[in-house]
Amino acid sequence: MKNPFNEFYHVPNSKELLDIAFKRGMKSSAQVSKNAPILMKAKKKESKRIKVAVDELMNRILKIIKMVPSIDDLPDFYKELASILVDIDKLKLSLGKLNGILPILSKLKREHLNRLRKIEFPKEGDRLRRAAFGRISSVINKQNKNLKHLNDIRGDLRRIPTVDYTQPCIVVAGYPNVGKSSIVKHISTNKKIEVKEYPFTTKQLNMGHLEIEGRFENIKIQCLDTPGILDRPMSKRNSIELQAILALRLISDLILFVFDPTPACGYDITSQIELFHEIKHNFSKEGKIEIIIVFNKMDLAKDSEIVYLKEKLSLKDDEFYLTNSLSGENLDTLINVLKDRYRGN
Repeated sequence: MKNPFNEFYHVPNSKELLDIAFKRGMKSSAQVSKNAPILMKAKKKESKRIKVAVDELMNRILKIIKMVPSIDDLPDFYKELASILVDIDKLKLSLGKLNGILPILSKLKREHLNRLRKIEFPKEGDRLRRAAFGRISSVINKQNKNLKHLNDIRGDLRRIPTVDYTQPCIVVAGYPNVGKSSIVKHISTNKKIEVKEYPFTTKQLNMGHLEIEGRFENIKIQCLDTPGILDRPMSKRNSIELQAILALRLISDLILFVFDPTPACGYDITSQIELFHEIKHNFSKEGKIEIIIVFNKMDLAKDSEIVYLKEKLSLKDDEFYLTNSLSGENLDTLINVLKDRYRGN
C-alpha cells in the first residue's frame, strides 16, 4: 500500500485560514432584486458573507482532519513508524480540538444569521457581520497552535517509506561500511537504481527493488537497507530504535546479513558476529525468517580471513556467498538465488 500520509498536505495557519474565508465571504454577493428595499438588501448581503465565510472555514478544517488517516486503523508497520516519528497522542488531540470547533462555528453562523433577520436599519447589518467575523477569528486563532503542530509533523509522516504488503521484503543488515547500500543498488533490476532515503528518527531507510520475471507475471521484491538501525548491538540502542526494529520485523520476509571479513569497515569480526546473532535472535519472527549470509569485499579479503569467519559461524561452503559489491562480482549468483527462492513461492 502507499504511504497513508501521502495526502497529508500543507496545513494553513489561523491567519491564512481567516484571510481566505473572509476574502471569499466579502466577495460573495446575494441575489436580490434591484427594486428590493435597502434593508432587505443589507440583510441578504451580510447573511451571504457570513454564511460563505463560515462554510469555507468548516470545509477547510474538515479537509485538514480527513487528510490524516485514522492511526488506529493503520497497518501495524505504519502505526509503529508513525509513533516513532511523532507524538501520536498529541496528533490525535490536535485533530480532536479542530473537530471540536466545527459545531461552535456552526452555532455562531446560526446566531448571527438569526440576528440579521431582526435588524431594523441597514447599517446594523455591517456591524453584525463585523461582530460575527470577530468571534469567528477568536475561535480560529485559538487553534493556531494545533494547526502549526499538524503542519510541522506532516513532512516526517509523508516521508515514511511506501511498503507494499502484497510484495516480499528483504531487509539488509550488518555493520556500517560493509557494503549494504551498494548491494541494494546492484540487485536492483537492470541497474535501474530505485533508492530513496527516508528519515527514520535520525537515521535513514533506503528502499530498492528487484523485479523477477515470473511464469505468468513479474514479481517485485522490496529491498530495504537500514543504515543506523541494524548496525550495532541491541544493548546500545535507545527505546525508539528498538521500536524501529519492531516496525521492520512486521514487514521482513528475508534478512540479508552482510559481513566484511577484512578490517576495512572499521569493525572487528567478533563485533559483527555478535550483531549477527542478535539480529537472528531479536529481529526475526520467532526465528522463522530465513537469513542469507554474505561475505562482502572478496577482492580485499584474505583466504585466512574468510576461513576464520566461516569457522566462527560454523558454516559450510554452500551456506554463504562471497561478493564484491563495488564491482558486482558474484552478485548475479546472489540475485539468481533470490529469483529461485521467490519464483518457488
